[in-house]
Amino acid sequence: MIQALLFDLDGTLLDSRDAVVDAVAFTAEQYAPGHFSRDELIARFGESFDDFLAAVATAAGVPDKKEVLQRYFAYVRENHEEHVKLFPFVREGLEKLKAAGFAMAIVTNKQREFTLAGLEMAGIEHLFEAIVTVDDVSRGKPSAEPVQKALGALGKRPEQAMMIGDSRYDVLAAVGAGVQSVVLEWYGQEKWPYASPDYRYADFETFVTEMLAAKAQGGK
Repeated sequence: MIQALLFDLDGTLLDSRDAVVDAVAFTAEQYAPGHFSRDELIARFGESFDDFLAAVATAAGVPDKKEVLQRYFAYVRENHEEHVKLFPFVREGLEKLKAAGFAMAIVTNKQREFTLAGLEMAGIEHLFEAIVTVDDVSRGKPSAEPVQKALGALGKRPEQAMMIGDSRYDVLAAVGAGVQSVVLEWYGQEKWPYASPDYRYADFETFVTEMLAAKAQGGK
């Protein structure tokens, strides 16, 4: 029976894809103008930012990706409020799940500074028992390490947990860690030949309703 819910942040709880892509596009254009199209950036949404930084630095011939990272940080700090809009029913749904006894954690490829700020500004930081960011692991998703770290923090086994995200990186991390996976299709349905989630939902309310029903029946 599922006891722990591990949530991705951007594109899953926060309607922030456009804001994140804008920040990445701005940064990429500073160093590798014309190298990355917006469609490509959207396709890479959810990727470990370290991996993307390395791609930008390589394309630009910049030997130290820290310079690229600092430019990105500066842009995000200036535009952070655009990154913290909750999808419909997320706050209410999370509160219902917590009240039902689910242990909940954030598992994100976002940096800790922006993760904590976003959760606080959205007013949902108190609902999570653990927060695992890209700064807390050696490799972000699709590596299983962030999911495994969250399981350890919550004291749960893989078969007791479910990873909820919006991208193939979330699904691959879940598969690697041996947990069930859910994709929330806020931005439309996507299918990946090498990553298939256990469940798909068009919105958060439907997901929460089914989880509460399953818990009441002792299943899922």
